[in-house]
Amino acid sequence: MLFFSVIVPCFNAEKTLRGCLNSILTQTYNDFEVVVINDGSTDKSKAILDEFVKKDQRVHAYHFRNAGVAISRTRGTNLAEGDYVIFVDSDDTINPNLLATLKTTIINNNRPDIVRYQVNLVNDVKRKDHQRYNYLDEANAVMSGMDALKQWSKPRKKYAVYWLFAFKKNIFYKFSIAGSELHCYEDVALIPILIASARSVICIDFIGYNYTCNNSTSLTNAASTEAERSRAIDFLHACDYAIANFVKLDNVTAKDIAFFTQDYMRRLRGKFDSLPEDLKTELAPLYKL
Repeated sequence: MLFFSVIVPCFNAEKTLRGCLNSILTQTYNDFEVVVINDGSTDKSKAILDEFVKKDQRVHAYHFRNAGVAISRTRGTNLAEGDYVIFVDSDDTINPNLLATLKTTIINNNRPDIVRYQVNLVNDVKRKDHQRYNYLDEANAVMSGMDALKQWSKPRKKYAVYWLFAFKKNIFYKFSIAGSELHCYEDVALIPILIASARSVICIDFIGYNYTCNNSTSLTNAASTEAERSRAIDFLHACDYAIANFVKLDNVTAKDIAFFTQDYMRRLRGKFDSLPEDLKTELAPLYKL
């Protein structure tokens, strides 16, 4: 079995796709595959993928009708053959030593279920999000999944994004968004559940990911009132999914459930408060805050 599968959801990424794939294919560690899910792109993304598939046998491209990034990541996970999976958005890049560093960390720490690394925020001029993604108070410490979740759920910290982690693939088997109403924010729905259910988790002091901030082609930054409405509804569904599945975990206590529910209610309030006034009025009956 391959050690890593690198999953890349792709939609109309002709301007950034080559840079993304080149950053993966020039890794200093070579036991990996790249699984690209082309989510109905209408630009030159397919032609670029065909080019990479021909020149590098590690690249596997799959083409589907547009279904959204949530379904694309799920499809990629199902198709992955690696023991561990990482996710890279098609407008981002990774450090050339990321996979080598992850492999060493995994072997030296008894193969934890999840490894979290640090991120470089590209175009984050005010560095307003830097400390929200990068926090090192628990770096290089092996924790239980529930302890890690409590550490990372503190206000002003962000953790529910796929590209911060390497996941052991088999932890996905118990959970799926298939058949749900989610089109995005599946990371908000699934990542806390994956973390809480993990046997062991480690956070390392290594900048492995280059995230492009405020990129108009980003999978999560499409701008329109309709898109904002859709995302707000998806966020609500994601929180509902997370809470409903968290309470089913075997290893959580009543105190853990209360903590998690309170944290997600805080997130819902934050999302609702960020909406334009007209959407607040429209969506208030759904949010029930």
